[in-house]
Amino acid sequence: MHEMGFAKIIIDEVNKLAKEKDAKKVTAVKIIMGELLLINPEQLNFWFKALTQGTIIEGAKLDISFVKPKIICTICGKNYNQPVGLCEKCGGFVKVEGGKEIVIEKVEMEV
Repeated sequence: MHEMGFAKIIIDEVNKLAKEKDAKKVTAVKIIMGELLLINPEQLNFWFKALTQGTIIEGAKLDISFVKPKIICTICGKNYNQPVGLCEKCGGFVKVEGGKEIVIEKVEMEV
C-alpha cells in the first residue's frame, strides 16, 4: 500500500505550489513515474481522490505517465529497459540510472 505514501507526497508538493501561486483551485495534476516504483495507477488515483477531499485539490484530474527503467552495464555499457541482475552480454554488474523517479510535470490551477 505504498501508493498512499506516494499520493501524500504528491499532494503535499501540489499544495505547496498552489499556496505559492495563491491558487483558488487545482484542476489537474500530471505526473511521470518510473516503472521500477511498481505503482498501481488505480490505487494511486484512489488515494489521491480520498486524501484531497475538502481541499483545493479535490476533484482535480490525476494524469499518470510511466517511463521505462534505464539500466546500464558498468563494464560494456549495454542498455536495458527492464530489470536484469547481470549484463546478458558480458556478465558485468548493472546500475540503475532511471525508472525510479517521480516528477510532477504539470499542475493546472485557477488563480
